[in-house]
Amino acid sequence: MNIFVAVVFLLAALVLSFKVLFSRLANWLLSLQDWRALAIVDFMIAVPLIIWSISAPNWYYYTTWIAIFTFGLLAMCEGTYLLLTDSTVYKGHLQSVMKHYFRIAIPVALLCLCLSVFILGRAYIGPVVDVSSCESGEQLSFSCVVSNPEDLAVTPDNQFIIVSEFGGSKPLNEMRAGSLALVNVDTKRRVPLPVIYADNTWGDGRCEKNADSPFGPHGVDLVTRDDGRYQLAVVNHMAHESVEMFELVALEQEPQEQAGDIERINQWGLVWRGCAVAPKENFINDVSLLADGSFFVSHMYDYDFSTNDFLTVAITKQETGYVLHWDQQNGFSQVTGTEGAQPNGIVYDEEQGLLYVAFNLSDRVVVMDLDSAQTLHSFSLNAPDNLVLKDGSLWVTSVDHEILDVLSCEDNRPCALPFTVTQLDAISFEHLNSWSFSLEPFGLPSVALPLGNEVLIGSFHSNRLAFFNLGTEVTD
Repeated sequence: MNIFVAVVFLLAALVLSFKVLFSRLANWLLSLQDWRALAIVDFMIAVPLIIWSISAPNWYYYTTWIAIFTFGLLAMCEGTYLLLTDSTVYKGHLQSVMKHYFRIAIPVALLCLCLSVFILGRAYIGPVVDVSSCESGEQLSFSCVVSNPEDLAVTPDNQFIIVSEFGGSKPLNEMRAGSLALVNVDTKRRVPLPVIYADNTWGDGRCEKNADSPFGPHGVDLVTRDDGRYQLAVVNHMAHESVEMFELVALEQEPQEQAGDIERINQWGLVWRGCAVAPKENFINDVSLLADGSFFVSHMYDYDFSTNDFLTVAITKQETGYVLHWDQQNGFSQVTGTEGAQPNGIVYDEEQGLLYVAFNLSDRVVVMDLDSAQTLHSFSLNAPDNLVLKDGSLWVTSVDHEILDVLSCEDNRPCALPFTVTQLDAISFEHLNSWSFSLEPFGLPSVALPLGNEVLIGSFHSNRLAFFNLGTEVTD
């Protein structure tokens, strides 16, 4: 919506430079005997625009809705002026405007141009909630035991959450190391996650890792293999682009008493089983495992993608990447028909043979039939991130702001900007539910994971996990 409104203002600025067009329009208006029909048209435009804008939640915090409301209000004022003013008066005003056209048109054109640029970069101009404490908001509760929980996976017993603690990635963040964490679902406490390193048997055999190897986790996925073992795949940005393979193993550990309660501190550990090194030109994001150990992974954009490239694509929506498939026999290969602007979250449904892809900079989520390389459905969302497929529903987060809005947030601090969690029917892509959060101490969401009666939310730039009850009021 922001791009559309920005383009309208840009076109208005360009059109104002052509006096001949307005001269013809002015001559036609001056030839009219009665302008009341024009007044009615103004009202027919104004009323829907005003109603549409003020019906949006917290519309007065968003540049697009303010612009639409203002345009509607101006149309209503013009209609009222035409109805109440004598024709000789407004004809005289019009003649005066055309006589001094460029004195009026140039400032108005510059104003439209400035508004176009501003609206293109800024969507949300409302208050940003303080995040200095870990206190719950009105709708969200928090666990401040992790750093940048970019992606989440639940253990087979539904008792623990494996968290990818995102360090950062190019071009908007400095590349830093991160880690994997384990959080108890009930208590929301962090618990130990031991990792041991074994031979590279599940990967391509081209890398070796140990406890001292640099590690920059991003997307994660957990599946039950054909042999009954649990495999965790983790996208890794350090020291090269790779997908790391871990076996999730049960630990022999008795319940422990903590704070007067009996709590299972942990019963899971990880064994590194290898990795698959991505081609040098690829910069990868999220991964979806298959039961045979193969996987799909999203290639966001080329490794040398710059900040300027990112901002340009955010506006133009041009293709930057695609989805890759990997198996031990054939290595990496591009999946036909998956091209788009920053492919991000991906999920492959083995039972249905469907691939779900979130194109972050294209502002859409699609479901594809890989046999025909055809897109079956598409759903528009602003900057969708990771995808979660569960119980016939597709869960995805989106932001209710634009890229430059993050400038209002301090460096290295959580950014409490508005966002939405959306639930779609996985087959029809019918919109089922949405939960919007605008004044909560949490923002920049990356994943929504339903678990029981709760939905857990991760973020690529936050010091906390958020969660809300499914009974929370749904926003339309």
